[in-house]
This record gives sequence, structure tokens and C-alpha cells, in this order.
Amino acid sequence: MQSQIEFAILTRAVSRPRVIAIQLLLVCAAAAGAWRAYRRPAPSFVVSAPRPLPSAPYLASEFLPSTHTNFVHAATLAELPNHDLLAAWYGGTDEIDPDVNIFVSRLNHTTGTWSTPRAIENGRAARVKSVGNPVLVVDRNGVRLFFVAVIVGGWSGSTICVKHSPDGEHWSPARRIVTSPFFNLGMLVRSPAVAYSDGTIALPIYHELRRKWPALARVDANDRVIDVAHMGANPLIQPWVVPQSATEATAFFRWSARTPGVVTYATTRDGGAHWSDWRSTGLVHRDSAVAAALLPDRSLIAVYNDTPGDRRKLALVHLPSGKSLALESDPRPAFDGPTRREYSYPFLIATSDGRYHVVYTWQRTKIRHVTFNAAAIP
Repeated sequence: MQSQIEFAILTRAVSRPRVIAIQLLLVCAAAAGAWRAYRRPAPSFVVSAPRPLPSAPYLASEFLPSTHTNFVHAATLAELPNHDLLAAWYGGTDEIDPDVNIFVSRLNHTTGTWSTPRAIENGRAARVKSVGNPVLVVDRNGVRLFFVAVIVGGWSGSTICVKHSPDGEHWSPARRIVTSPFFNLGMLVRSPAVAYSDGTIALPIYHELRRKWPALARVDANDRVIDVAHMGANPLIQPWVVPQSATEATAFFRWSARTPGVVTYATTRDGGAHWSDWRSTGLVHRDSAVAAALLPDRSLIAVYNDTPGDRRKLALVHLPSGKSLALESDPRPAFDGPTRREYSYPFLIATSDGRYHVVYTWQRTKIRHVTFNAAAIP
């Protein structure tokens, strides 16, 4: 009774339009909370069978074909059913500029040559300000390209879009996917999806509008978000999920803060529906993306910028031993006129032939592709 009297006094003291606005905000907040809180049981992860350890080490490096743009960044990679590799990245004048395109190039597994990069998406076609962070997904439903679409302002004013292809050559128009019931803003994608046994995928996403947090979205073949499981809190973003069994996985996070931090991780034992509190790997880095993969002996490898100050060093590290292999180590200044000595945003996959492939940004002007096998890891 007392609460009813207090609410009546409040509604008389505040103008009617403000009361309606407050009630709408409360309803939206309650709906968002309920939407986030509900967790459907997750199906099983699809985990590849362990491959035998190779006897001889293999390590090779190359640059992907040029797009003849001022800037390139954030490459992604996937193996197609015929064992060709498909790569995508974005490039233009600079991040969030209106002339940015998403490019694709295909590696013919027979000839070993990459196709000429082709632009398949831009802000004008998607009816947004700009585009970025492509993520290729290949599963039994075909090929999908998830990407970030900047609607207003910078990255925090973004949403996630998706394109479909039956073969990696012909692409549908982009469509937005709904990852949040409240304006659908502030959500981004960067890391590869993990397949579920029922045909859905676990898509790592993250939020940057006002507050930063990572999450795992379960998405069906029609791009409908079935559920979203939160994985941590500020300053963790860009979760990278590595399944280790049908129900277990480890997720690594980017430490997105101005001060140096560490590569952190969390684990799940129920297919990604719930996640442990984050823990430190002890690997020092600062505000840069992390990629990881599973080895044949079920241990893990990660690629990260192993420096607390900038992105001039990039290393491949074995976990839990901590032994590492330097992919890049540039002693020159990070900024030298127009040159940005940055080696960042690794994207790491394992392919059916037992090899590993990592693509990453090289000085913001090229995409480097490194191929190696387990025997090459220290």
C-alpha cells in the first residue's frame, strides 16, 4: 500500500510524458535482463578428431595479394569443403571511412595460388557508415560472412551483419542479425564460430557501447540468435573459443584497456551456456587481439602481441609450457611518418591436412599468411 502511494505521488510530481518515458525504459530494461538471463541448454560442440603429430617441422610465410588500398586490416580465414582456403579482410583509406570494402581471395589448394582480391561488401551496399571485422564461417549450411557494420559514430555504434554464399564466390545481400533487444547497437564480431551438433553455431561477440563485455551467441542457419551467454565483464572483449570436447571449451580474451594487462581466459563445461570467472595466463599484452587453437596432444597454442606497450611484436606461444616462437619482432619505432610498425589481429585455424594457418595485419598495409605444423612449435 505504501509503495502504491509513493508511486502515485511520483506520477503527480513528474509530467506525464516523463512518466511514460520512465515506464518504457523500465520495461525495456526488464525485457533485456530477462532476455539475457534465460539460458537454453546448449547442444554439443563439434570437435575435430586428433591428428597425428608430424615428424618434420614445417613453416612457411607469404603475403596475400594486394588490394591496392592505403590500409588493410583484420583478416579471417576458413577451409572450404574442397580444401581451398578462403580469406577475407577489409581495406580502404582507414578504419570507419566510407570507402572501406571487404575483400575476399581464394587459395587454390592444387596450384597453391591466391585469386585476385575482390570487393564483396561496403558501407554503401549495406546502407551503413562503414564496415569491418569480417568473420568467415563454413559449416553444413554453406559459407557465411559475418561482419561489423558501423551505423553511427565509431565502433561502439555498430551492429553485426551477415552474407551467405553456396560456394565462396556468389554472395547474397547483407542482412542484420539481432543480438540485443535494445536498439541492437554496440555489438561486434571478430573471432571464428564453433559448430554445434544440431547445426547451430556458437558465435563469439562483444559489446562496446558504454560498457565492454564478451558473450557467446547461439545462431541458427537462418541467422536467428537463439540465446546469448555472457562470458565476462569490462575490459574483456573479442572472445576466442577453442572447443576441447563435446561440452568443454576454453575462451581467450583481449584485454581492452589503456594500461597493460594480461591474456585472460575462462572455461565452460556445458557447451558454452555458462562460463567460469576469468583467470590470467600470465602472458602480458595490451589492448590487442588474441587467437588460439588446439594441438593434437590436446594442449593449446595462442598468437598474441607479447609486449605491454604496442604491437611491434607478435608471438606464437604453447600453453601451458609458455615456450614461444617469434612471428614478428621489430625494434624500430612503432610510428615513423606514415609507417605503422604494427603486427596484429591474428586469425588462426587448423585445416584438414593437419597444418595450421594464421593471417594477420602487417604494418596496416599487407596481410601476412603463415603456415606451420605442430612439429614447428617449440
